[in-house]
Amino acid sequence: MPIFAVMTYGLLLGMAWVCGCHKPAGYFEITNHVDVGESEQLHEVFDEAYYMTSPDGNMDVVVRRSSQNDINDPNRVAQIVHIRSVFSPVEDRNKIESTMINGVVAYSIIGDLGAVCFQGAGFSSFSENRKGDTLKGELEQSNLRLVRRVGEIGDIFNRTRLSGEFKATRDEKAVVRILNEMDRFLGPQPRYIPPPPGTNPL
Repeated sequence: MPIFAVMTYGLLLGMAWVCGCHKPAGYFEITNHVDVGESEQLHEVFDEAYYMTSPDGNMDVVVRRSSQNDINDPNRVAQIVHIRSVFSPVEDRNKIESTMINGVVAYSIIGDLGAVCFQGAGFSSFSENRKGDTLKGELEQSNLRLVRRVGEIGDIFNRTRLSGEFKATRDEKAVVRILNEMDRFLGPQPRYIPPPPGTNPL
């Protein structure tokens, strides 16, 4: 399937970035839990990263990669990570622990055969520059499950864990554009419902 070709290409770019050849807008690690005690790891680089802050203080970060730039091209494959943080940790003012949950994470894959979206809760931390136009952040952990599937796209992941880092530019129009792209293919993002207490999602 096309997505696997994109992921292979991303792995090569990711290795180049680790070597210092190129630093993309985002770099994420995807751990796919194939079966009990069995998993595989994939790495992907992303070309675009934007963020905006809502009046109530919530933060939306979108990180996007596309194999082709034209969103109307049916042969393209796009990957979008959307992080909506309901609590922004600030160093020296908030106690930060990687086991905390402070937002909802969605990972969408849109291809010529259809689209899928994985969603779950996660923890991310941010650091904004003095001008308030650039945000460096890290998604330390998120456990995701399949919540939406459209078209004939097959099984890509089972249960997956997503983590990574990004450098985003403040651009509300770009955030809205990319979120609208997700909705165009997948419909509105459903409300996140956490698993029952004591349930291990993996």
